[in-house]
Amino acid sequence: MGRLFGIDLRVDPSWLFIFVLISWSLTSLFASWHPDWTFATSLLVALAASLVFFVSVLLHELAHSVIALAYGIPVRDITLHLFGGVSNIEKEPPTPQAELLIAIVGPIASIGIGLAMIMASAVLIDMRAPDVGSAEVMLAHLGPLETLLVWLGPVNVIVGVFNLIPGFPLDGGRILRAIVWKVTGSLEKATRIAGGAGQAVGWLFVALGLAMVLGLEVPVFGRGMMSGIWLAMIGLFLRNAAVAHVRGAAIDEALANVRVQDLMRVKGAFVGASIPVRELVDDWFLRHDELAYPVTEGGAFLGIVSVDDLRKLRPDDWGAMTVRDVMTPRERLVVTSPAEPLAIALRKIGGAGVRQLPALEGGLLVGMLYERDVARWLQLRSQLVREPRRPRVRHA
Repeated sequence: MGRLFGIDLRVDPSWLFIFVLISWSLTSLFASWHPDWTFATSLLVALAASLVFFVSVLLHELAHSVIALAYGIPVRDITLHLFGGVSNIEKEPPTPQAELLIAIVGPIASIGIGLAMIMASAVLIDMRAPDVGSAEVMLAHLGPLETLLVWLGPVNVIVGVFNLIPGFPLDGGRILRAIVWKVTGSLEKATRIAGGAGQAVGWLFVALGLAMVLGLEVPVFGRGMMSGIWLAMIGLFLRNAAVAHVRGAAIDEALANVRVQDLMRVKGAFVGASIPVRELVDDWFLRHDELAYPVTEGGAFLGIVSVDDLRKLRPDDWGAMTVRDVMTPRERLVVTSPAEPLAIALRKIGGAGVRQLPALEGGLLVGMLYERDVARWLQLRSQLVREPRRPRVRHA
């Protein structure tokens, strides 16, 4: 999609669904406001409103990201998706104050945009139809620009207020985490509390959504099957996101003092760039449990060849191609270094969608970090540091 302030802007495929859904709903809404409009006019204004709304969502996320960058926190990307947008900030804020500021600027941006649109619409309406007596007649007199502003203003305010709900990972949950962190001095404890609140909010939305599906009137949200299903889906999304963040925080704590050099493999197999792909498959992948190998030539590290690279080929082509033809070259790889914190390297693995990272030092390959080695280490650590159970006291 592009880059802004050095941040990749991405659109998840699920975004297309919500964009179409909002545009179609707004087409019906605007047609009811303006009986004299043609279907094409209502559709075009609805598409414009949907696009501007998601630009507003992007600005909300950009506010988070810019403040994070100001604190020296890397931001991998901003992604628009089915439920709005997310800033993929790559590490925790250094202080509760930083967490508070990063969290609160998003709702401030949305509410500020909404209020500005409301004021602009009020001025334009006063100019266009100053003596209109009813809201219905007033809406019918609105032009396309005023119609956009009348819908977008309140919606942005609602988005800002909704995000202030104190359930992690909503912005309100992050504000709650900052406060608990400041009071207790423990980021881990603050994350558990805010994550628990996020799960509670998620389950509450699920319950309210089911009530709406059953025909009950829910204050603020109303009633109806589609609205109820949508609210329940949002609840499940929030609950799952809260669980994932709590687990991620636990992993970060476990990896706090661990570096790549502590878990990377310094000895292991590597393959030559000139061997045929069929030999790679028969003698390496089918006989060993590795899913990727470093590729070298004359002692120089050239890249990595993985099972994922082979999936792009037809088996009939294996005999005619070499490893050099199918490998991911060094310049396209995401890499790490022995001294890099393991938590950061693990995020790189997740962000790149790979299972391993080459560890380079001075331009030379000095080891390989495998995701499964990290997972095995975390599993063993959790078993070793787990507190022994107290014996159960039985009563006659």
